Amino acid sequence: MKASLSLRRRILITTIITVAVWSHIIWDYFHGGIPVHYILHNPNLPGIPNWVGAIVLPFFTWILLHRIHIRINRSKIVTIPTSIKNVALRFFASALVAVTIAICFMNDINAIDYIMGSLFILAFIFPIYKSEFLLGWVVGSSFTFGAMLPIVFGSLIAGIFFLLYKIPRKILYYFTSKKE
Repeated sequence: MKASLSLRRRILITTIITVAVWSHIIWDYFHGGIPVHYILHNPNLPGIPNWVGAIVLPFFTWILLHRIHIRINRSKIVTIPTSIKNVALRFFASALVAVTIAICFMNDINAIDYIMGSLFILAFIFPIYKSEFLLGWVVGSSFTFGAMLPIVFGSLIAGIFFLLYKIPRKILYYFTSKKE
């Protein structure tokens, strides 16, 4: 049986995330106004209101779900239960890390540096640059930081994680396959 993230599931997940983010925006609007997040946390720099992220997040979600769908369909030996289960576990693990960082940020707990440092170490071992990790990161941290900051920061970090995962393997492959 071929693994797949069907169109119906992608529409459902995107709809759930869209409803959740817009519900949060409406709640903010009626309870003190929509927050603005400033670049580098500096009010002198331009700010990004949360409603901008609420517009971008559904498209970002759809794109990442499509990438996951394509990757699952490309694999030849994985079945639906294992591949979808793995994607869901990766998503929830990343969301849990993002929520932990958000809680540490909101409560002024100085553990964020250690958490991020451990992610950089894990990036050498595990492919944490994949789309489900990025989507979990954005969804998990968007309640605290809005959607735009996690999208931009998460995309940059995912690019770095990609390099940390791939480059050592290419170097190792180069030196181990050069036997004459």
